[in-house]
Amino acid sequence: MLFDSRQALPFKIYSITQNQLSWLLAIYIGFFLNLGIFYQRFFQLSLNFHIPKAVVFLIEAGVLILLCYGLLRLASLAGSLFFKIIACTLLLISLIASYYMHFFNIVIGYGVIISTLSLADAELSKELLDSWFYLWLVTLSALPLWMIWRNKSTDTLLTRFAQKETRLSSALLSVLLPICILLPLELMHRIHKQHDIKGDVDMPRYSSVLASSYLPINWLRGLAIYLDAHVFKYAKEANLFDPSQHFIYQANSDLKNTYVIFIIGETTRWDHLGLLGYPRDTTPQLKQETNLIAFKGIACDTATKLSLRCMFVREGGATEDEQRTLTEQNVFAVLRELGFSSEVYSLQNEGWFYPKTKANYIESRDTIAAKPENTANPNYDAILLPELQRSLQKYPHGKHLVILHTKGSHYAYNKRYSAQFAKFQPDCSDRPESCSMPELINGYDNTVLSMDDFMKQVFDQVRNKKAIVFYAADHGESLTETEHFHATPRHIAPDEQFRVPILVWASDTFLQEPLHAANFAKLRRQAEQSQSKRHVELFDSVLGCLGFTSPNGGLNAENNWCD
Repeated sequence: MLFDSRQALPFKIYSITQNQLSWLLAIYIGFFLNLGIFYQRFFQLSLNFHIPKAVVFLIEAGVLILLCYGLLRLASLAGSLFFKIIACTLLLISLIASYYMHFFNIVIGYGVIISTLSLADAELSKELLDSWFYLWLVTLSALPLWMIWRNKSTDTLLTRFAQKETRLSSALLSVLLPICILLPLELMHRIHKQHDIKGDVDMPRYSSVLASSYLPINWLRGLAIYLDAHVFKYAKEANLFDPSQHFIYQANSDLKNTYVIFIIGETTRWDHLGLLGYPRDTTPQLKQETNLIAFKGIACDTATKLSLRCMFVREGGATEDEQRTLTEQNVFAVLRELGFSSEVYSLQNEGWFYPKTKANYIESRDTIAAKPENTANPNYDAILLPELQRSLQKYPHGKHLVILHTKGSHYAYNKRYSAQFAKFQPDCSDRPESCSMPELINGYDNTVLSMDDFMKQVFDQVRNKKAIVFYAADHGESLTETEHFHATPRHIAPDEQFRVPILVWASDTFLQEPLHAANFAKLRRQAEQSQSKRHVELFDSVLGCLGFTSPNGGLNAENNWCD
């Protein structure tokens, strides 16, 4: 007789009802996969819940379980097969998210979702996958997946409604379940709000923090925002407000033979630059540049795609919603309308962003890496240097803009620099959770050393030209015992994820013009006064420092560093 696995089991998992299976999965996903987050919130972090922790724990765990159960029962309305597909999807994505939440201390928000779903970021995402990830995924998904697909029950919510004896209970469940989820959250929000008012502090909404903390709400919320952005956003952004068509921009300097280089940094923090007071000498070459001005910058968001939306438009040119809907053209597009040619060279592939610069030519990571001279080279930022040289040679008469988008200090840190920049040892060459904090910081600081050399080589290419170079990182990075990386929703993100260096360098030839020399002197005084600069000031300052003025309001004087 052939072996029957069902007879060998002490209980008939395959025969449980779909309702029972929904409860089991809800407890597994909503409670078990969140154990690490529960531990962190209730034992590691000094959070004031204003009511006993045990009560808060029961409320949060109960809401999560009920939410998962409600989603699964809702899916059952479309039939048994659809239920299985949704249950598997909910389980697997939650397991993937839980791995990064538990071992990398990543907060799953829209920034993480949009980066994960973008094929452009596949290379960066693959660097975080290893055998431990697959072991985690297979081990924790095997039994639940088997239960889902072996389940033969047709006990869907729809069939329950069709049965007279269970119709009333199903109807009551449909009404009571949302109440049991929403009422406790609203109650907790009101309690927190009252204490916030008494303490005269403005704290984020309790439900928002909860939605960013736990599975599966965090990734479902981010996915909903992503879908909204991609279904409706491009229609909204089809006819962006173009400042060059509504305002007059006058060049008060001779821009002939002028080159503008804008370097978009990645994940680099200003408080890890020796140039800006960091105890380690991470910027030995930049410190030798007499024509360099360095500012402590404030990022407008915490993820690359979100920052790229808000850092190059006029203040208010991107909405304050989580997906940062664009409403205006960026400064690069305006420069094109003002007579500049432009090219983009990137080691990332933000396919939605680069066309919005209206550049004459765009090369992203895959194109650059496919070139014969790069096939054997590591994908360090330095491979952008030959592209810059070719671009400068292509436009020998200037009035030309080059945008370089680097990988900078993005994790994995040890993959961002060559051996010559591995100064701080030991550095982290393994999975972050197996590295000590000193090793992580050493690796991160080595990326800054590599950036320092890259910047110096960019300057070298335009020293004998009339050129100005801008640098701004897109966002910072968390490097603490409890938090790593970035992309935390900005309303709850720690301060270090907003710390970015903003640098301005000019060649001697550029500064020979009196207007540029005067503007540069203003920048130097501002730096000496330790003034911080914001991403949202870049639009006005890039144009302003090139000598543009606008008699009818096209530039905000308060945001123009060179006014």
